[in-house]
Amino acid sequence: MRQIQTPARPRLKRRLVAGAALAFLSLSAAHAADPDLADAPDASAAEVDRVVVTAAKQAERKAALAQGDPASISVLTANVLERRSVASTLDLVNLTPNLYQPRNTMSYSAAQYFLRGIGELDAQGEPSVGTFVDGVYITRNLGAMQELLDIADIQVDRGPVIHLGHQVEGGAVRLTTVVPDNQVRKELLAGYGSFDEIKLGALVSGPIVEDKVYGSFAISRHQRDGTDYNRTLDRRENDIALTQARAKLRFTATADLDFTLAVDGTADDSLNRGYGNLLNADKYALNSPIYPKNRYRQAGLTATTLYRVSPSWQVSSVTAWRVFEDHANYDNTGDRFARNSSPLRYYDNAWSEDLKLSGTAGKARVVAGVYLLYEDWITRRNVNASTTFYGSPNRIVFTPVHAAIDQKTYNAAAYVQTDYDLTPRLTLTGGLRYNVERHTTEETLSWLIAGGDHTFTVTDVSQVADELAILYGAPTATAWHVKAHKSWTQLLPRLSATFQAAPGVKAYASISQGAKSGGFDFRANSPSNSRQAITPYAPEKVTTYEAGVKSDLTGGRVRLNGAVFWNDFTDIQISAYDPLTAMSRRFNAGDGHSVGIEVEAAAQVTSDWSLDATASWLDTELDTYRGAYSQVVLAGGAIVPTSAHSGSPLPNAPKFQGKIASDYRLPVGLPGELTLGVDLSYQGATFLTAANSPYNRMPPQTFLDAALRWKSPDGAWKAALRGRNLLDRRYLVWSGLGTTNGSPAYATFYSASWTDPRTVYLEVRHSF
Repeated sequence: MRQIQTPARPRLKRRLVAGAALAFLSLSAAHAADPDLADAPDASAAEVDRVVVTAAKQAERKAALAQGDPASISVLTANVLERRSVASTLDLVNLTPNLYQPRNTMSYSAAQYFLRGIGELDAQGEPSVGTFVDGVYITRNLGAMQELLDIADIQVDRGPVIHLGHQVEGGAVRLTTVVPDNQVRKELLAGYGSFDEIKLGALVSGPIVEDKVYGSFAISRHQRDGTDYNRTLDRRENDIALTQARAKLRFTATADLDFTLAVDGTADDSLNRGYGNLLNADKYALNSPIYPKNRYRQAGLTATTLYRVSPSWQVSSVTAWRVFEDHANYDNTGDRFARNSSPLRYYDNAWSEDLKLSGTAGKARVVAGVYLLYEDWITRRNVNASTTFYGSPNRIVFTPVHAAIDQKTYNAAAYVQTDYDLTPRLTLTGGLRYNVERHTTEETLSWLIAGGDHTFTVTDVSQVADELAILYGAPTATAWHVKAHKSWTQLLPRLSATFQAAPGVKAYASISQGAKSGGFDFRANSPSNSRQAITPYAPEKVTTYEAGVKSDLTGGRVRLNGAVFWNDFTDIQISAYDPLTAMSRRFNAGDGHSVGIEVEAAAQVTSDWSLDATASWLDTELDTYRGAYSQVVLAGGAIVPTSAHSGSPLPNAPKFQGKIASDYRLPVGLPGELTLGVDLSYQGATFLTAANSPYNRMPPQTFLDAALRWKSPDGAWKAALRGRNLLDRRYLVWSGLGTTNGSPAYATFYSASWTDPRTVYLEVRHSF
């Protein structure tokens, strides 16, 4: 078995860290030269104040506080989200530096974030970049997408964060929703666009008993016809059918004690993503006989308690229960023979508690807490496993099986972080997180057909109906039944220094560690090898070195932030062939790194014209791969890697990303304000899997979006005409090549999915 290894690049790492340290020291020299420079407000100051302000002011305050945090953070207020036409978290791509997510995911309500080369490829897996809604961790990528009227702000943390409840390896996307108070809010939304897109929404929030009891309710419905056509099924696919709702009841028992109970739900009947086949004449046409149905239902209950112990100390508790189930059919290949397709059901039941103490003591500000999580993840999956999966161009041998998997997670953590003002302008931060995690798995694998195998020839299309009947059938005999459990602990530190270099300018340097949980393979489908189900993979860990500068210049009219970073990864989790166990499974396949630069800028050029821009450069590498390298050679001589290898870049990590956005208030003689917004974004090429095959390389992509927005003089009415992908370029979002066994190999399918075509949408909002 072949292993390819290339040495890491310690010289580049030393240069990056040395350069960051030199920049930090040069800024520190300004402190000695001019001790009279005024100190800016610290990010942690006044965390426990109880002043009731509007949601907009809360978000603006959060954005201002983030400017003092020794980390790379973007806070997107409701105003920014509106200007950038962010209708859901799927629209965050390119909005902040080094944040990547597919513009279309397998399931519409799923979200798969990648930050600085760190992410989770499988929607079932634990997110490497965590999603938090009002402080509650979303345990899976499935169901992490949000599009509601009551989103107050979105904060994106790049890099490990140790005090968020659940640990996050690469960063976090934190959504805060509107907190009901004495302010009365009523808002209605209606919109219509291309492909019969319809949006309807409503929000109401305000006092039930003034100064004592408050409530809010938000609901939205989003539907759209499919953008692509399935010839085999004679219907359109890749549609949207989503309903989301959230209700809150808040009770201020005393001036120091505050309770909020929130319930939310999602019903997503959008079809799962359909794939085209690049081997066909019409590359956009879909041909799978699998109807990609999706019935996702989610419900959540959150109880938040805030208690002010003293003028300087506050205790908070966030207790949450979340459950979802998903009945779905997945077409994983795009061909008309349903190779490797999966009718399945997922069930997830999660409970969590985050108990936190925060406050000030002299020059120190402290956040300390404990976190508990229990999750029960259940899978019921029928799948076409294989013996000779692509035995010849005209003959397919399937082994249809049913996997019944029950995996439980028990997670406990304690964390503390302290900011200490060493001088009026120099703050040191230290933090520590201790994690204990325990995982159990139990799986029964059964055959769907007596004898195990099912063979048919691709020239006889009439056999497809028989093959599908087996795939949708009930289990027969049991192949194996196994159980296993495993526990791990991690100690994750954080150290940083923040220096006020000048009025409105802060510099920082930090080192921190983050981790992603271990566990057991959730795709163990081989009847001949039960070890795949019971062989654990260990936690993945990252050590992040970062330095940056944050500045608010010219009286706050210009904001310019920048950061450089280096990530060291150990025990990267990859699904591939593991030579130590002689089987394909999810395992700790190697070590790697990423290095990058990111810049954010915002400028109020004139009273009528504003500019926003982001830019990032990223270089990633799998330094050492512990698996076995494999490849196939096509009849024409082309080499197709089928595994990762040392020296390859990490997937979903574009080297360059950038966006520039302009908003200009037009000088027209109309009542109210008319504003033209234009967004131009670029995303470099990236590989979509760790194999780095040219057949799953996503090309560079450029998108032009625009919006014409009108607001009435009293602000009660708003209208927006938005155009997305105005260049009408349909780029690859996913592609994968299937080949026969043997040498030479022949391509059997070349699956592909695409970005949506150009769309136009008109929306009207009324507040009263």
